[in-house]
Amino acid sequence: MMHMTKKETGNTTIIYWLRRYDESFFFWLIFSFFFLAPFPFVSEFTTTGKVFFTLYDLPKYVFLCPAAFFISFLFVFSLSYHQERWRQTQAFIRKNLGLKLLVLFLVLQALSLTSALVWQNALLQLAIYFSFIQLFVVLAVLFQQKRFFYSSLFGTALSLLIFCPLGILQFFKVQLPFLLPIKGPAATLGYRNPAAHYLALNLPFAAYLAYYFWQIKNKKSPPFRRLFTISLFAFLSVMAMIHIFMATSRTAILALLLYFLLLPVYYLGNNWQSLSPKLWLKTIAITIAIIILISSSLMVFPKSRARVMQSVHKMGTISILEARQYHWGNTLSMIKEHPLLGVGLGNWQFTYPLFMHSYARDTCFTFKVQVRKTHNDYLQIAAECGLGALFIFLLLWGRQFYLVFKIGRQSDDAGFQYPLFCSLLAFSVIMMFSFPLQLGYSRMYLFYLLALGESTY
Repeated sequence: MMHMTKKETGNTTIIYWLRRYDESFFFWLIFSFFFLAPFPFVSEFTTTGKVFFTLYDLPKYVFLCPAAFFISFLFVFSLSYHQERWRQTQAFIRKNLGLKLLVLFLVLQALSLTSALVWQNALLQLAIYFSFIQLFVVLAVLFQQKRFFYSSLFGTALSLLIFCPLGILQFFKVQLPFLLPIKGPAATLGYRNPAAHYLALNLPFAAYLAYYFWQIKNKKSPPFRRLFTISLFAFLSVMAMIHIFMATSRTAILALLLYFLLLPVYYLGNNWQSLSPKLWLKTIAITIAIIILISSSLMVFPKSRARVMQSVHKMGTISILEARQYHWGNTLSMIKEHPLLGVGLGNWQFTYPLFMHSYARDTCFTFKVQVRKTHNDYLQIAAECGLGALFIFLLLWGRQFYLVFKIGRQSDDAGFQYPLFCSLLAFSVIMMFSFPLQLGYSRMYLFYLLALGESTY
């Protein structure tokens, strides 16, 4: 008979307790990360009242990148006592095509450093991407357990409970000491467009949770708790939608309009095998409800209505792009000059002055104002890392839509198919007209969406 030493007995006890509390620990860790992720900020006011916008993103990276490394470290440590998770990780790394595309994208970004004017900034951006790729692998493996999958959704949705009231208070000019009244109305934590983009990305998941709890019927759960949960997430969805119209961000409103208007199409397509007069009536009712909801929102918020109508009147002309036409035109010249490796990751802003007159004189580049982003992430990827990097990124991003529509029907969470599509669609639209990949929270959110897609299906 073999006798265990005290050291072996102690190690066995530690492993037992680690396994016992592992799921609860990672559940709350993931929830806390996604709940807190939108909130880090610093005051951008000086003693003279002057505003510095450059500090907006710094605190978010200071929180997100160390948190990504910390979560990855804890995950790797958990592999020492969680054999099933170790096997899942091995299988994911070996077989997942999305991860291979992501690594290839990172390699092309690294190669672009050879042409970077400011290699220090390029290295910093590469380190940020590396931290988020680690986070992607961790989340993609953990999300194979539905408990962790839903903990992230709860965190992102419940963060609206703090985010939206703060923005709505700003809209009504209720100035709290820690709110920054800059860059437009309803600009939670100081920046209107990223605030609205955050809402457009997260609203589908809050709506999905309301639908999820409405669908399930758990006899053990009290009816009041179920009704409260449904009401809470439905309320958060409506509040987020109102907040978007308050913020007057046309890109966020466009994303919202697209996934609202595509809902009847999805509903019909998802039930095409059982088309009936009743189904058509439901579809018509959904369409009418959406039209009324959008029209009433635009009527209630005249500034949003004016900005939307301004864009509608410019439809079909180059003037609809406003200053973007100069950023984009000059950036295309930059891509033409550096098609293979680009000008270096994170170096668009340093190289742009050399091309600011190549297409047309950029009105946003003067002694007082210097544009720092292309306002089109697709062009910025091509300009900084080359056309090959853009091609790989488009393959990776297109794969997510493929997974949603081709494989999503085989999943147990078929109801999650459309919310994920909505968030992917919103991110695609925002990348076209803004710069989410250049901001801390939304860059992390890209890898979150990738993890949801690669893990769920």
